[in-house]
Amino acid sequence: MKKIIKITIYVAMIILTTSYIMSNDALAQNVEKIELENAKEHLVNGEYKQAVRIYERLLENNPNNIPLLKMKAIALSNSGDELNSLKDFYKIIQQDPNNVMALTGMGVSFGNLGEYKEASNYLESALKEEPDNKIIKNYKKIIDDINIKYRYVPTEKPVSTAVKNNGEVPVWVKSVVSLWGVEKITDNDFFSILEYLIKKDIIKIPKESSFENTKELKMLSWVKGNLNLWSQGEIPNSEFFKNMNWLIENKFIKSDKMKQKSQKELEYEVYLFNKYLRDIKNNISKEKRYIEYSNPSQDVIKKFLRDYVKWNFDQQVKMPSSGFPDPTYEIINDTYIIKYKVYINQQPIGLPLDHVSTLENTFKFWESKELKTNNQKAKMIFEITQLKHEANVWVTWVVRDMGEGVLGHAHLGKGVVEVALGDYTCDGSFQLYDVESVEKIMTHEVGHSIGLQHTKDRTNIMYPTYTPSYAYCLLS
Repeated sequence: MKKIIKITIYVAMIILTTSYIMSNDALAQNVEKIELENAKEHLVNGEYKQAVRIYERLLENNPNNIPLLKMKAIALSNSGDELNSLKDFYKIIQQDPNNVMALTGMGVSFGNLGEYKEASNYLESALKEEPDNKIIKNYKKIIDDINIKYRYVPTEKPVSTAVKNNGEVPVWVKSVVSLWGVEKITDNDFFSILEYLIKKDIIKIPKESSFENTKELKMLSWVKGNLNLWSQGEIPNSEFFKNMNWLIENKFIKSDKMKQKSQKELEYEVYLFNKYLRDIKNNISKEKRYIEYSNPSQDVIKKFLRDYVKWNFDQQVKMPSSGFPDPTYEIINDTYIIKYKVYINQQPIGLPLDHVSTLENTFKFWESKELKTNNQKAKMIFEITQLKHEANVWVTWVVRDMGEGVLGHAHLGKGVVEVALGDYTCDGSFQLYDVESVEKIMTHEVGHSIGLQHTKDRTNIMYPTYTPSYAYCLLS
C-alpha cells in the first residue's frame, strides 16, 4: 500500500511539474508576442531605435530567426544605419540565399552607401526570384539610372581564400561535357552529375567567377555551346567556372543539393563581409562620393517641407465650392457636353514617379463615360489651363497628413482636388504610393469634382474605400 501511495505522489509531482513548465512556456510566448507588438508599434511610429532594442532582446534567444532579423534590418536601414542593416540581411542570406526580402534589402542598403553596382547585382538576384515584383523593379530602375549618370570606383570586394581554386578540373569532366554537347546525356542527368561533383568537392567553383553581363545569357543552348568549346580545349577553365556559376544562379543546378558550409566557413564569410563594409565606410570618408538615396520618399518629403504651400492648398481647400467658376456646357444631339478647365499644380521636384501622365489617363477615363444630368445624357471634356482664376478644378498632389485613412479630398462639382502621394503607415517613414494607386485615387477624386457621390458598388471607381500599394516600402 505504501508503494502505491509513493507512485501516486510521484506521478502527481510529474503532472504538476509538467503543468508548471507548460505554463512557463505559454507565459514566455505571451511575453514574446507582446514584445513583437511593441516593436511593430515603435516601427510604425518611426521610433526605430526603440524597435531595434526589442528585436535585439528577442534575438538573444534565437540569433538566426529570419523574421526577426528582417524586421531589425529594416528598422536599422530606416534609421540610417545601413552598415548594421547589411550585416543582418547578410545573416539571412547565409541561411536562405534566395530570400527575396534580404536580397532587396541588401540592394537598397548598398545603394544608400553609394555602391550602386553591388546594389544592382542584389536587386537583379531578387528579380530572378520574383520577376513581377513592382517594388524591386522600382528600386532597380532608380539604381541603374544613378549608375549610368554617376561615374565612381566601386569598393573592391575581398576574395575568400577558402573558395579559391587552382583552376584545375579533372580531365574526364571534359568527356562528360562533350557527351552532353552531342545529347548523349540528358540535361537532367548532366545537372545531377555536376551537383554530385560539386557536393563531393571534386570540382570547386569560385563564386567570384561570373559573367559581367548576365542579361545576355538567357538561353541554356548558349551555355551548352560555350561548355562544348571548353571541352575541346578552345577556352580556359575560367570560362568553365563562369558557366557553372550561371547554371547555379539560374537554378539548373539546384543550390539545396550543394554541400552545406561548416560553421567555420560561415564565420569566415562574415569576417570578409564585415571587412568589405569597413572598406566601404573608409572610402566614403576619403572621397567625395555622390549618394542619391535609392528610396526617394525622404527626398520628396524634404523638398515638401522646404516649400510647404507649393504642394498643399490648405487655404484653397477652405474656400467654398462657389468660389470657383462654373464649367461651361453646350447641348449637342440631346447630350450635354460639359467642359471643365483644370489647373494642375506641379509635382514636387525630383519625384521619380510620373503622375502627370496618369492624370491624363484619369481625364480619358471620365471623357469615355456617359453620365446623366437633368435627366439627359452628359459627356465630359477636360481642358488644362495655366490660369488659376479661370479653372473650375484645381488639382494638386499632397504630402501632408489629411487625416487617418484619408487618401484624397475634393469639392463636389468644382473646386480643389487633392491626392495623397503616400503615407507613414507602412514602416514609420514616409512612403510613396505606386503610380497605379495614385491614378486610382485621382480618378476617384476627379469623379467627385464633376459632381459624383460615393456608391455601394465595390467594382465602381466611386466606391469609398481603397487600399493603395507602395512603390518602395519593403514591408508592403
